[in-house]
Amino acid sequence: MTYRLTDIDCVSARGHSALGGTLAIQAVWRYARAVDLAALEHFHEALRHGRLGRAVAPAMIPAAGDRWTTRVEFSPLEVAEEPIPSGDLEAWIAEQGNAELRTFGGPAWRLAATHLDNGESVVSLLVSHTLADGHAFCTAVTDAVADKRLDLSYRTDEFGRIRLLAGDLRDAARRARSLPSAAGLALRLAVTGRGGGTGTVGDAPDFRLPTVTATVPAQLWHAAARARGGTGTTLAVAMMTAIATEVGRTDEEGRVRMMMPVSTRTADDLRANALTSIAFEVDVHDGAPADLAPLRAVMKEKLTAAAASGQDVPPLIPVAVALPRGRYARLARQAATDPASTVCSSLGKLDPEILRIDGSPASAMMIGLVNQSLDARSVVTERGGNLYVALVEAAEKITMRVMGFHPPALLDTEQLTELVRSALAEYELSATFW
Repeated sequence: MTYRLTDIDCVSARGHSALGGTLAIQAVWRYARAVDLAALEHFHEALRHGRLGRAVAPAMIPAAGDRWTTRVEFSPLEVAEEPIPSGDLEAWIAEQGNAELRTFGGPAWRLAATHLDNGESVVSLLVSHTLADGHAFCTAVTDAVADKRLDLSYRTDEFGRIRLLAGDLRDAARRARSLPSAAGLALRLAVTGRGGGTGTVGDAPDFRLPTVTATVPAQLWHAAARARGGTGTTLAVAMMTAIATEVGRTDEEGRVRMMMPVSTRTADDLRANALTSIAFEVDVHDGAPADLAPLRAVMKEKLTAAAASGQDVPPLIPVAVALPRGRYARLARQAATDPASTVCSSLGKLDPEILRIDGSPASAMMIGLVNQSLDARSVVTERGGNLYVALVEAAEKITMRVMGFHPPALLDTEQLTELVRSALAEYELSATFW
């Protein structure tokens, strides 16, 4: 089994570690009953023996690329002793989303549960994005539900330091062509970093990126999309375009720059991140919301071109692996601010088994992205604001996890809720908010 991280996973691990907060995927299951803690403990144990049973070990020579290891620390299942008020659910989800993760050495994921004062219960699973992208995350969960255990192993876990060093020297030598480019990139990052700094003036000590979770009956969602010549994903893009336009997250011509992750995962693929992306500009005045067909055509063209190119790793990534570790924070900040995009991530219809982590189906489930480094208003503002949606279909519902901060038009959860509600109303849809 290949023990070296792919270049994109290596850059992900180092970049977010340098920023002081992990990029993570968080799933939340909501129950109209008490969760079965014994079954949840079994699910937790199964996760440890699946795709999430590994973490990252740093290379002795950075240019060689970091490696996977199963010699990791795991966090225990965390169960709150006292119920929380139902009105504090979002605060609890946010708290779990900001729990410490250590991609290097672990724990790189955490499972937690609580119960509410109205008899409901909630479970959160937080996983470092370096361990899994959205599809790998879902596969890890469904494998654990089925008690399918991979018990990963890497021969380098048995190597001594001399043998590890020899392997790093060999793999670093293979990257020798990248070293001049990496040196140039490091110099540019050093120059652009002088005089910088995020600053904290005006930051609220309890800042939390505005986030809402909204659900729409799947049948109504797809019907609204079909009636306008689109698909469920097209509708999500159009909705986010409307929100971005309303808050002024546009270019000089009033267009929204949209970015969508696209999976390149194949059968039995153990890469942590198997992703490329497509980017395109959308003008809300091009026909939406009355007609989604033009937008659907643009997205289809972009997806076809991405599939034909076969290029799922940006050219900069192999060069970035050869960077000194101290330059990763600057690289990550630069990548996050140029250009400011609105991101729409759709995982589509999930396997129904993903709802059964305690043996019986949950009432609802959401999946979202958590960037723990966006921990201050000044940081988010410096990186051009944020507007993102993760969309899944499960339990006959479309569930959207929307986060957004774009001063001065979008500053808090109440504003974001109204923007989502208004955008849905354009398609004669209404949502239930968690």
